[in-house]
Amino acid sequence: ASHRQKISTDNLNPLIFSLLANDLFVGFNKFQYAGIEYTRDRAYTFEDQLNQITEGLMDKPVKAYAPYELNASIPMLILTPTVVNDGRKIYISALPVSYMNSDLLNYDNYSNTKISGVDFMSLFKDQQGDSLRFLSALRMSATFPYITPTTTLPTNPPVEMMDAGISDNFGLTDAMRFLYAFHEWIEENTSGVVIVSIRDSPKLSSVKEKVGQTILDSFSQPISSVYNNFENFQDITSDNLFGYTKTWFKQPIDRIDIQYQAETYVDILNEMDSIRQTNARASLSWRLTAREKSGVIENIKTLKNQEEIMKLRELLR
Repeated sequence: ASHRQKISTDNLNPLIFSLLANDLFVGFNKFQYAGIEYTRDRAYTFEDQLNQITEGLMDKPVKAYAPYELNASIPMLILTPTVVNDGRKIYISALPVSYMNSDLLNYDNYSNTKISGVDFMSLFKDQQGDSLRFLSALRMSATFPYITPTTTLPTNPPVEMMDAGISDNFGLTDAMRFLYAFHEWIEENTSGVVIVSIRDSPKLSSVKEKVGQTILDSFSQPISSVYNNFENFQDITSDNLFGYTKTWFKQPIDRIDIQYQAETYVDILNEMDSIRQTNARASLSWRLTAREKSGVIENIKTLKNQEEIMKLRELLR
């Protein structure tokens, strides 16, 4: 309960203050990490605040987790921020993960195959890539435009990193790549695979009728429709990948979806106007109100989520 309370501490206001106090004077404020000097900006403020509310639990270099992952003391974690310049991913992990491109071995007679992602540790092996601060890796994977600055990597030419959700909001395509790389071992040594997705929105929803459209709406609709359906595009792609796994993976694959759905816990939602309905949903922000925090916590008690949890318990027996 203590960690849950602290992790939901306001992280937005310190960022706004940093924007006004530090970013306007970029280059004047410095700090040191691991003996190297950096510019103090909103990125530093976010990491410092996150480090405080998590009591320093994650203030380690990425390589610190390697022996524990090798011994299976903790789960293996792969962070996948997106390269803005070309849309590929940067795979950040305590262990080598170049195998995430192993599917390319099937196309040895085709030279124009695009590499989907690059292993961070291999790319920056001469720049102490394994000493990357884990908090920095987390921030790189959750970089919201304008709120936290993009991270520029020292490549030639330099590339900028953005939120991992741009390419895969739930990491399912990466899960399939991992499964494909090790499918023979997994088939031989396990009785199957369980994929657990924790979603910030329901996967299945009805198409809403558009009423009272203005001329401005008719101009903005093509762009807004693509933006609003971004997650749907990713879901369709992920479902297709899961469907294809049956052709090369012999063990069963079960999927569990734990979903946040505002209307399942707000009884009077249908009586609200559209603006209040939108506000009833917890905002995707680093600052949540007491009502929003309560709604997120209570959401786990909904019938659908409880059914998914019971299904997960049965699968793990």
